Amino acid sequence: MATDTQPDPASVPEGESNAGFLWLGPERTAQAKRVGFHALLWSLIALVLFPVFWMFVVSVNQTSFEAFIGDPVGWAANANLEGYRDVWFGSDFRYWFRNSLLVSIGATILSIAVCTLGAYSIGRLRYRGRKAVATFLLITQMFPAILIAIPLFLVFRDIGLFNTLTGLVIAYVAFTLPFAIWMLRGFYENLPESLEEAAMIDGSTRFGAVVRVILPLSAPAIATTAIFTWVQAWNEFVFALILINDSQTQTLPPGMSQWVGQYALQWDMLMAGALGATLPMLIVFFLLQSYIVKGLAEGAVKS
Repeated sequence: MATDTQPDPASVPEGESNAGFLWLGPERTAQAKRVGFHALLWSLIALVLFPVFWMFVVSVNQTSFEAFIGDPVGWAANANLEGYRDVWFGSDFRYWFRNSLLVSIGATILSIAVCTLGAYSIGRLRYRGRKAVATFLLITQMFPAILIAIPLFLVFRDIGLFNTLTGLVIAYVAFTLPFAIWMLRGFYENLPESLEEAAMIDGSTRFGAVVRVILPLSAPAIATTAIFTWVQAWNEFVFALILINDSQTQTLPPGMSQWVGQYALQWDMLMAGALGATLPMLIVFFLLQSYIVKGLAEGAVKS
């Protein structure tokens, strides 16, 4: 008569656990672990992507969540693109989108140009007051945006920058620069000083060594800093709301807030606009994801 045999727990190598699946055997236990891991991974991916899917569902059919649960595919029967048409042709969304692109690109370029040299100065050069400057930059991050928005409004009104995209770019640079400098500072501090010394021995100046040696090595860190600066400028609401009062000069966050009324919400337009506003960030992250991972990994290692 055949009898069921079970693996001897003592035969399991030390340091390896079958997580309660001893009766499966080593090979099937490893396979069960892989299946469980991938099931958990895909469940987390579905959990993250479901809000995006739900935005699309509401943008083409203003169905309720209860109706969706009752009939998960019923929304497709009456789906239409009227929300997208109203967003693009029936509102100033295209102007808000253009303004957000211009402001975010301008703020990112200026912030990177300034913070690259500023972070190098704080992280690589040795002079009196260097640590005090770094501490002051860190302290500025303690203040909320609304605290400096009103003073900026008064200053910009007096110098003619109120209700202009140029003024908004300057405000964003001032707001994101301390954070960008601190991000790059840690990377520069971990680079060996022999890099500049070797370049200057070959006849290069300090600035030439920075441009030809340090900046190419810093490309992942600079790309990571640029992404975070872009995201902050793209999603910023308070400065854009206070410093801009013309509808066609506004950016996406305050512009789309007009669709939120006191007694009603234009859900189809709001979700269609949200999907449109999300696309540029998804494209940027997709194109620069390798730089982001590499920059974060290099900045986290202490040499």
